[in-house]
Amino acid sequence: MWPTLKILLILGGLTTLTEAFNYMFIMDDDGLMAPCEDQPGNHINFMDGLFDMSTSKLGKFDGKLRMEGDLIVKWTDVQPEDTLTFVGQIYKWEHNAWQKTMFSASSKNFCRNMFEKGQYWYDFWTKHITNADEIMNQCLNTPGAVLKHELFEPILKGSLNVPNLEGRYKLVITVDAFDKKNVKRPVTACTEFRGIVKKS
Repeated sequence: MWPTLKILLILGGLTTLTEAFNYMFIMDDDGLMAPCEDQPGNHINFMDGLFDMSTSKLGKFDGKLRMEGDLIVKWTDVQPEDTLTFVGQIYKWEHNAWQKTMFSASSKNFCRNMFEKGQYWYDFWTKHITNADEIMNQCLNTPGAVLKHELFEPILKGSLNVPNLEGRYKLVITVDAFDKKNVKRPVTACTEFRGIVKKS
């Protein structure tokens, strides 16, 4: 979205305007693709349920988040003809509880929107998938599909025209599958990214 907009947090949960307050996201050591907390229903985590990540490298290197290699879809509770929905919601820790913020991104048909330029997930993640033509047909609901990535470092800082955003945050990402009759599959893919936002 945007000559003047850029991503602040993972998968673009916070968008930014130039000439505003500068912030940076410092991810917790255990906050990268962490298991979901306090989410209803049956879940699998991205790292061990949605993807086989044995041929990829994802982590913090020299203080930067970096990824390269392959993600192999291993989600067995879906069918290739299913429709996938995507929701990314940012929460802030306030008053001893996680409070939902106004920052979110969603898609009612993620396989259709996965490589749509200007979407948060495209700028942060999917534009770095090198076999996009193949994955457009396979998406995340085809077990065995291989998402090949170039080496990239997601942007974890930027500017926002809000003066008081410092604090503890988490981004919760959920992916649900619906069959041809629009009945939700019983298992949700869910993961969290947790850390601290500070002015830079």
